[in-house]
Amino acid sequence: MARLKALPWHDAARAAIGQLLARQVHAVLLHGAAGTGKLDLALDTAEALLCERRVQDGSPCGRCPGCTLVAAGNHPDLRIVRPEALAEADSRIGQAPGEEPAEGASAGAPAEARGRASRGIRIEQIRDLSEWITLSTHRGGARVIVIEPAESMNTPASNALLKVLEEPPARTLFLLVSHRVDETLPTLRSRCALLRVRLPAPAIALGWLQQQGVAQPQQRLIEAGGAPLVAAQAERSGLAPELRDRLLALLRKGARLAAAEVVATVPRDVPVAGSVALFQRWGWDFLAFSLAGTVRYHPDEIPAMRQLGAKWQVPQACSWMSELRIARSFADHPLNAKLAIEGILLSYVRSINGA
Repeated sequence: MARLKALPWHDAARAAIGQLLARQVHAVLLHGAAGTGKLDLALDTAEALLCERRVQDGSPCGRCPGCTLVAAGNHPDLRIVRPEALAEADSRIGQAPGEEPAEGASAGAPAEARGRASRGIRIEQIRDLSEWITLSTHRGGARVIVIEPAESMNTPASNALLKVLEEPPARTLFLLVSHRVDETLPTLRSRCALLRVRLPAPAIALGWLQQQGVAQPQQRLIEAGGAPLVAAQAERSGLAPELRDRLLALLRKGARLAAAEVVATVPRDVPVAGSVALFQRWGWDFLAFSLAGTVRYHPDEIPAMRQLGAKWQVPQACSWMSELRIARSFADHPLNAKLAIEGILLSYVRSINGA
């Protein structure tokens, strides 16, 4: 699986990890907003620890057997534990850069032994891990376990991991990655050194997005809430700029939006997930403007928000946002993409009219 190496905004976090390892900490929980590359940082750390000829500054050499095995995704002393659904999604999307991709393979039952891929880390995966760490290391050096996302473990799986963390083997490092640290088991958090991976400064994020060839990087970064990997992923899987502008034009019309105009504007192959995400950002901006006078995602749309506020009430807007959350859950598998988006837009008009 591909990953992004040595992201420029990770310098402080890498230094903090080095300080923790110098204290012989055996479990680190990397947490923060999605799209900051926490999983990539964990894998950079694993590669450095498994490198057999580290350079003077502690970074991996990239040429030794350890580095070669990590790059190939089959280092015998690196185990990556993730939900089966994430692993399957990675194989389908071709490992586009983002928060999810990782080196290695997920621990778990064989594909033929399960039905629908699990969206959580199962207790069987942790039990397999417990057996694996009792074995001697293959390369005679360190052993690294990466678990992502930590909050996807249910209580039985978390409790099973706790037993492993209490008495870890020598030279074994656990790197847990969490996008919602408050949803991880408190006793699990207490066994780890917590390290927050912060959003990069806008200038650093914009520079990186420009290097990746992302169009309209500033707008993408605003829409991604400052998370550069989310912005880069949106460039590949989000809305084309022309379609985005057309949908925004429909939203601006508010109560004046006619059903015929919706049908004529929405294309047959409209991306459902990207469209719903755009609608959610529009709704969040309306609520923020109505309640606090601020706009986060569409700073140029304040006149439209003010005009909408003359008729659209906050309770109705919240109801429409609830519909969007439901739509987001089946966005990857709509029966008819065009009908799905048309229905959401017509519901938007009804909510403004109080219908």
